[in-house]
Amino acid sequence: MKVDMKALVKADPDWFLDQLKKVKAFTVLSDEELLEISTQMRSYDFKAGTTLVNQGESANLFFIVREGAVEVSVKKFFFRDKKVAILEAGDYFGESVLVSDSKRTATVTALTDTTCFVLLKPSFKSTLNHNTLFKANMKVAFARRKAQLNNA
Repeated sequence: MKVDMKALVKADPDWFLDQLKKVKAFTVLSDEELLEISTQMRSYDFKAGTTLVNQGESANLFFIVREGAVEVSVKKFFFRDKKVAILEAGDYFGESVLVSDSKRTATVTALTDTTCFVLLKPSFKSTLNHNTLFKANMKVAFARRKAQLNNA
């Protein structure tokens, strides 16, 4: 199910801003930047067991888990999958490919019925280019996640 984000933000902008401020990556953004991003987001529901992204595929989406839980896993030695993390409400994924223009570095699967806010790459890149602190935070997050995946 797709949710009309503009209607959601208009109905209760303070609630929505509070939700976005809970996302660590967005804590350095102003209310105006958050509202601008929110108008470009979409909300999608995923059933438990659904694969949201696959390791190795091209990507142009950034995800924020709104409700539910997802599992992050990496494929090691051909057929062996290794669980790397479980992400829950307020956690995010997809920044790696948006910061580095590489392929997806992990597979993400819904553990429970999950709702995610999704932001397209051009919107994400625009925010990165207009807010240097946000860009620096995303690079740190990318480096941390890359190390975590390499050590898996």
